[in-house]
Formats: sequence, C-alpha cells, structure tokens
Amino acid sequence: MNAATNAVSVSQNDAAQAVAAETAVVASLVARSKAGDADAFGAIYDRFQPEIVRYLTYRMRTAEGAEDLAQQVFLKAWQAIPRYEDRGVPFKAWLYRMAHNQMVDYFRTRRPTTDLEGVDLPEESEAEQRVLAQETHERLRDAMERLSEDHREVLTLRFLLEQSAREAGEAMGRKEVTIRGLQMRALQALRRELEAIGGMP
Repeated sequence: MNAATNAVSVSQNDAAQAVAAETAVVASLVARSKAGDADAFGAIYDRFQPEIVRYLTYRMRTAEGAEDLAQQVFLKAWQAIPRYEDRGVPFKAWLYRMAHNQMVDYFRTRRPTTDLEGVDLPEESEAEQRVLAQETHERLRDAMERLSEDHREVLTLRFLLEQSAREAGEAMGRKEVTIRGLQMRALQALRRELEAIGGMP
C-alpha cells in the first residue's frame, strides 16, 4: 500500500469514526429527551435548528418566516419525542419529515396578500432585470411544484441547500446510492416539466 492509498484509508476511517461518534451522541440525547430531559432536547435544538431553518427558508422565501416555522417544528418535536421510535434511519430524517409536514400545513392554510403601499418603484432597466429574474425563479418554482415529493425534496437538499448525497440520505432516511439514483431521475423529471411549461425565460 503506497502512502497516498494509506492516507485515503486513514481519512475514510476518521470520517467513519466521526459519523459513529455523532450518531452515538444524538442517540444519547434522544433517549434522554424521550425521558423528559429538557436540557438534552435543548442540545438537539442547538444541533439541528440551523439546518432545519435552511431547509425551510427555500420554500418560505424569508428567513424570518422559516425561523418562525422552525420554532413550531421543534415545539411539536418536543411534544412528540416520547413516542419517537428508532426505525433504523437517522433521527434527523424524523425532524426533516416533521418540518416538511409543518410547511405543507402552512401553505395549505395561508392566504396570499399584496400590499404595494410605500414601495419605491425601480428604474425601468432595473425593473426589467427584476422581472426577468422573478420570472425565471417562478418558472423554476412552478416546475419544481409539479415534481413528486421525493424528487422535489432531493433537488432541494442537493442543489439548493448544497448537501452531500450522504447528508441528503440522512435527511430523507435513504442510502447514499439511492439518493444518487433519485437525484438523476429528479433532474430528468425537472427537465421534462420545464419543457412542458415552455422552458426557462
């Protein structure tokens, strides 16, 4: 075994040990939280809240709205954690599913409003650029909304939140190799949906 191969092997071992250590810490915090330990749940909140907020921000459009929704997610998680069961997937996947469900409930009940009072209208050239950017964003969002839930989620995690395939797999409760295949099918589906609504502007 040459030096380069040995270095890669050591690096992989270190990474595996770090993942195992992290899994053990989270498992301990979950067990204590299930028993009613608020400090342990506080540690879970500190560990996962930023990631959940990032996940929600893409769909909520504002960080403030995402943070408010994340608070509701963790409140529900605290209420539900005594019933949590380890089904062989990372605990983070349970939080992501809860965040997803909370977001679906939010969009189901919200009522869009428009208030232009006090808004400064931009110059014509700037307005054109904003309109084009907004149209591009909305066209992509429309195409994303036409995808299956799994396809939409894997694209959000991999490309919008820039997570690795392993991290996305942990969030979705899937194997890394499954995520890579799902990602490829999701991109193909996204291309079809964009073509169906006229392509990008």
